[in-house]
Amino acid sequence: MILSRISRAVREQNWLAVAIEFVIVILGVVIGFEIAGAGERQASRAYERDLMHRLHNEIANIEEGRNYQHQWLGARRDRMVAIRPVLFDLESREALSEPECIALMDSHHFAPPPDSLPALDELVASGRMEEIRSEEIRTAGSDFLQKRELARQLLPVRLNGMNVLPDDFPDLFHITLQPDPTETDGDGWDRVSHCDLAGMQANRAFQMMAVQNIEQYRNMVAFDYDYLGESLTRLHQAVDAELGIEHEIPPAAGAEAAQ
Repeated sequence: MILSRISRAVREQNWLAVAIEFVIVILGVVIGFEIAGAGERQASRAYERDLMHRLHNEIANIEEGRNYQHQWLGARRDRMVAIRPVLFDLESREALSEPECIALMDSHHFAPPPDSLPALDELVASGRMEEIRSEEIRTAGSDFLQKRELARQLLPVRLNGMNVLPDDFPDLFHITLQPDPTETDGDGWDRVSHCDLAGMQANRAFQMMAVQNIEQYRNMVAFDYDYLGESLTRLHQAVDAELGIEHEIPPAAGAEAAQ
């Protein structure tokens, strides 16, 4: 209809009518683009908001798991660090306590920290990271992903370098069973671990391999939990700021005390 009016105006040489019809056409196109753009922006904001809430929940979940695991990993690390001078007979002791003995026996076991954030991975895989308006979230997210990738690459190498001390030195460890009437989820028996401290103090090869395990264990806790945890805390704080959430964020798995 507009084209027919423009054609008629041209034939009649009514240039004012031609100009008005052209303005109407241009305005219609501009308004159409604006409406479409507004719809796209609204959809993008809705996606961003939904993803921020998902990301916040995922961060809270893995922080809970990381903090739980760090408690017992840190306790095992601290026991092993504390008995280093005992193993070298630099501190006089008659025997190792059972928790200390268990720490040595299981020094090759390490629990990788939870580190999966599907919402963040979705952003990267879909190429939509730029839809996140907060520069702090983009920066903190990128930092976390880079450190997580490095941690994932290093962990198998480190675990392969751990010594299974009970297999390598079976004469220095043994396990017995004792009745445990308080146990409700097992068979009524509990394991008791025994370490031959005198034999350990006289065995140079054992001392070397035990110290290797202890140092490797400390490094893994420090990197996989403390160092990566700092990036996760920063990301959590940035998401909280974007969503207007105020709550106390648990500290990243505590920095290892200098030994």
